[in-house]
Amino acid sequence: MMCGGMSEIETNLDHLEAEGFVVIEGALAPDEIKNIRLGIEHARDQGWQEGYNEVGNMWFDTLLEHDPETFGSLVAHPSTRPYLDALMGKQCQLRSHRAHINPGPYLQEWHLDFYGYWQEKREADKRRHALHPFAVNTTFYLQDNGPGLGHLKFVKHGHKIEPPHLDSAENFTRVHYEFEDWCNTQEHVIIYPKAGDCVIFQSHIPHQGAKERDDMERSNVVCHYQATPMYENIWFVSQPRGFAGTFPLAMK
Repeated sequence: MMCGGMSEIETNLDHLEAEGFVVIEGALAPDEIKNIRLGIEHARDQGWQEGYNEVGNMWFDTLLEHDPETFGSLVAHPSTRPYLDALMGKQCQLRSHRAHINPGPYLQEWHLDFYGYWQEKREADKRRHALHPFAVNTTFYLQDNGPGLGHLKFVKHGHKIEPPHLDSAENFTRVHYEFEDWCNTQEHVIIYPKAGDCVIFQSHIPHQGAKERDDMERSNVVCHYQATPMYENIWFVSQPRGFAGTFPLAMK
């Protein structure tokens, strides 16, 4: 259901802080789901994707430029805006906007979106006035997941545990398999978002998406938000969009 009053928002934020994620059910109306799905299919037809990797993920990073009317509606969407405001206020910056299609078999590698979180936190702890880093994702699902179809999996309380084998971006390729092995041995939480649901999660929690049926349609749109200040080359899965026009809660 759509985001309700402040008590519901506070309860959901408590869940986000305790578990690392929260599901906002029915964040998108049926017509919004249809329009965004058609928009992503059109983007694929136009060849706007940035790549298609070996785990079965096709991604699009420039849809705000190609089709701002369709995809701009998800930035600080009414279903997520109260949460972003309560978390970061006018310091909330849209870091990146990324859509995905998984046309065939898909098993995402275990990963964090904000790889450098723990390093940045340690650096902030050494300074008198440096702010602790913080980032969240709002992921809008466009098809139903379910047992036997597809899911999203988290390392349970993984936002509170620094994973081993993530010393720096430079050695990440070498140790990534060790990191994935660690993730596989942890306790997991599996969720099944439905079409129109939005999952808000802290960007440094290890997670993994998957299709359990190869012919299942699967697409989603992810808005990454960060609390500024964040410097340009912070270790994150996506490149920042810059500053101009990326502070939705500060814009009139």
